[in-house]
Amino acid sequence: MKQILNLVKRNVLKVVTGFLVFIIAWNSFYIVGGTEYAIERTPSGEMQGIVEPGIHFKIPFLSSLHFYDQFQTVAYIDDDDDDEGVGSMKRIAFADTYMGYIGGTIRYKLSSNPDLLINMHKAYVNERNLLESGLKPISKQLLVYTANQITGEDFMQGGQNEYQIRVEDQGNKGLYITKREKILVKKNASGVGLKNENPTKRPQRDSYIYRTVIQKDNKGLPQRQELPTTKYGIKIVQVTIDNFKPEKKLLDFINRKKEQIAIRQKLIEEQENERQSAVTAELRGNRERIEARQKMLKEKDAEVISAQKRVELEQKESELQIVRKKKELEIAKANKGIQQANAISAKYQAQAIKEKGLAEASVKKAMYLAIKKDILELEVEKVTQLAKYKSLEKTQVNLPTNVFIQGKGGAGSLQSLTNLHILDKIGKNQKP
Repeated sequence: MKQILNLVKRNVLKVVTGFLVFIIAWNSFYIVGGTEYAIERTPSGEMQGIVEPGIHFKIPFLSSLHFYDQFQTVAYIDDDDDDEGVGSMKRIAFADTYMGYIGGTIRYKLSSNPDLLINMHKAYVNERNLLESGLKPISKQLLVYTANQITGEDFMQGGQNEYQIRVEDQGNKGLYITKREKILVKKNASGVGLKNENPTKRPQRDSYIYRTVIQKDNKGLPQRQELPTTKYGIKIVQVTIDNFKPEKKLLDFINRKKEQIAIRQKLIEEQENERQSAVTAELRGNRERIEARQKMLKEKDAEVISAQKRVELEQKESELQIVRKKKELEIAKANKGIQQANAISAKYQAQAIKEKGLAEASVKKAMYLAIKKDILELEVEKVTQLAKYKSLEKTQVNLPTNVFIQGKGGAGSLQSLTNLHILDKIGKNQKP
């Protein structure tokens, strides 16, 4: 029995010892995640900022730990169950006294510098205090203070992006130091009682408005007021404005503004259409004048070209005439030479003929002089008779069968009738 008790005591002692060892071992290290930082306070009171993720060792039961998420988010959202339907949305007032409720988120990133992280922990002690006492009030201050720098009209007409940029800029670099000043601006006047030479341009008058102006230093840079977050290296990484509910006055003002802008835009569009119509008519008239002038110039050019062609043709014709006349002159000169040659030739030919005739006549004369007169007469008679006989080659003569001779003495004898003289007589009466 005693042995059993001793065995039980030994086993219990082992279990207790093992449990104590486990507890001590479990409390001798801690794990830092990839999206968090840790602050370790040692037994001596010193603090260490742990920014590297992983397993870290500590003195069991004597060191204290505080963890912070690297990214902290402050949200301002609306709530339909709320009486005004704004929930945690922040009420802001603009530079022109209009107000509204704004909702969105501002995301912060804690510094990875261990010294700045320790200073932040000393100021806020834990993460809850950091969020409730640090980031939320600063976020509210940024939203409200930035709204005082712009007008509600500008915010409603596209100034939301500028608002977000200013919130992020001031959250990281410090708040702008501003001052409310009176500024001279030009506003459109009604035009009643004012002389306006240009009816398409509305008259303007001087007017003063109050604006929140950012103060600048001697170098022209904005003067700033440091925020607690900037001292601890906390940066704004994202600003999102996803909801805005303007008060009724601002909403009514914007609606009236929209109506006026729509009316003005319609008038401007009509004026622009009229202006464009006038410009179009003027351009059309200019085009017609240009086309008419071009047509006139074209016709003029055509006439000039035609006249030039005629002149060129006449010049060419005159040149051809000159060439022809030159050819004719050359031909005439050639003909003159030929005629002169022919004349000379004819002259010499006539002279030759004359000389020939004279020579032949001389020959004839000499022949006639050489022949006796009786012989010449016989020659002539011979030629004459031969010609007569030749003419009678085709002539038929029918002699009479009967011859009656009457008369007395002096009549020829029959023998005389057979003489060639009868043939001569008959030949004179016969036609060939």
